[in-house]
Amino acid sequence: MSRAKVTGWSPEEEEKLCKLYSHYQDTKCKWDIIGEKMEKRGETCRSHWRLHGMRLEKRIQSSPYPRYDTPLEMEGDALILPDPEFPFHHADFINRVLDLSQAWGIRQCIIAGDLLHFDSLSDWSPNWESPNGHGGLDDKQEYDFINFVKTLGSRQQEQGFALLDKIGVKPEDGDPNVSEELRVARKAVKSLTECFDNVDCIMGNHESRLMRQLHSPMFPTEITRLLDVQSWRIAPFYYSILMSGEKKFMIEHPKGAAEGTAQNLSAKYHCSVIMGHSHLLDFTWDISGDFYAIHAGHTVDEYRLAYCGQRHNTKRAHKHGSVIVREGYPWLLHDDTDWKSMEKMK
Repeated sequence: MSRAKVTGWSPEEEEKLCKLYSHYQDTKCKWDIIGEKMEKRGETCRSHWRLHGMRLEKRIQSSPYPRYDTPLEMEGDALILPDPEFPFHHADFINRVLDLSQAWGIRQCIIAGDLLHFDSLSDWSPNWESPNGHGGLDDKQEYDFINFVKTLGSRQQEQGFALLDKIGVKPEDGDPNVSEELRVARKAVKSLTECFDNVDCIMGNHESRLMRQLHSPMFPTEITRLLDVQSWRIAPFYYSILMSGEKKFMIEHPKGAAEGTAQNLSAKYHCSVIMGHSHLLDFTWDISGDFYAIHAGHTVDEYRLAYCGQRHNTKRAHKHGSVIVREGYPWLLHDDTDWKSMEKMK
């Protein structure tokens, strides 16, 4: 027979009683206060302490450190956008995905890790540069320029926007620094914010580059602060939970990236898994056949990454991809998606 059945008190209640007694033991009318906080009669609490106090004081107390068991949770339909790695994103593919999301009325988005690439932080010795070293315009200057161009005739407008594209191009005399990467990334994430009511972001290995360079832990919200998107939710987890159509999906950026990782995670946690990180495209089920196990591809333009574009390898080809989960069913999107036909499936 458990102790809870014998005493009528659960272990959690006894631990709370022990903490309250330690805090209020020198306080007048302490049992009235303890009773109120325990939602019991003060005399009941005093009687239980008299009978079991010596045993309770010898019990090992809970660890004061946090438990990492509260990832972000979202309910409803959502777009899963894996590995955009701004500012090296594939704009054409992402825009096709966003157009379909808007056509289907999808108002929530989950970034499945690697929101930012932090290419400049992958080098051991990044250089400081002048704030104006990118050769382009800052956000206010660009805003003023666009408003001026809109006052011109149609032909002059076309020439003006073409000039803006040239001004915004990064000179080819060096790699981008952190400021330049963030400047370009802010524009992209601002567009995402305008497309969705809710955006959740899980951590990826590229976000870890920032912590490695700082040689210090940091709050995940510093990422959203750098990008000026405080309305986004972000937490110190490499996964989040999506409940759609009464089905549970774990959105993952796991430690492993092997071909069978999604299937193994689905089988281990007994739910469907949609994962980024591997850059592979796969739609299958776990070994039981009960849960989806999806490698969602990626949305970065790998030809903008030197280590991908400059040297071939014999590994399985990476593919662009995203997933829209609607009423519990995951729609895997890729380069060969018939976008026009899909948009009609409202």
